[in-house]
Amino acid sequence: MNKRIEVCSGGGFSLRQIAFVLLLAFGPYITAYAGTYPLAPEALFTTAAGRTLSTTGLKGHPTLLWLLSTWCSSCAAGLQTLARHTGILQKDGLRVVVLRNYRNGGYTGPHIAAFTAKVLPGFKAPQNWVLGQASRALDKRYNARHYPDIYFLIDANGRIRAEDSAPSATFARILAFAKSQDNH
Repeated sequence: MNKRIEVCSGGGFSLRQIAFVLLLAFGPYITAYAGTYPLAPEALFTTAAGRTLSTTGLKGHPTLLWLLSTWCSSCAAGLQTLARHTGILQKDGLRVVVLRNYRNGGYTGPHIAAFTAKVLPGFKAPQNWVLGQASRALDKRYNARHYPDIYFLIDANGRIRAEDSAPSATFARILAFAKSQDNH
């Protein structure tokens, strides 16, 4: 006996309606930008060596700008992943800027140099890496929701191409960005 099941009898939903529902449900989780990519906001940060730099100085090279909290275990895993792939990231011309969140996201924890030394014993940051501390203004412009772990992929023209978190889980995305000639 053959039974015929009719799905969407009477017209069903249009693609536009389905897209609208999906946008409502998943819109906050979309991390790529459509159309014109926004310029990375200008803000100051302090390197682990004590120099004050501006995010405007990031132009000229594709950059991973990562804000982390030093109490965050996924941040430690992300730092280990990035360090394991230092050679390929450097070869592809990606600058890696790792900043401890302003006031460490409101929790106690070591400064970025001590955190790096603990997570990566004997690691010497290569020339394409900058370790430092986010300013209050940088935190406000890049991490207003105070995530413990958020990164931005910024192209050589200073435009944010994507934002995400957990570099250890999303490393393929970082590597694809580094290898893309569109970002140079």
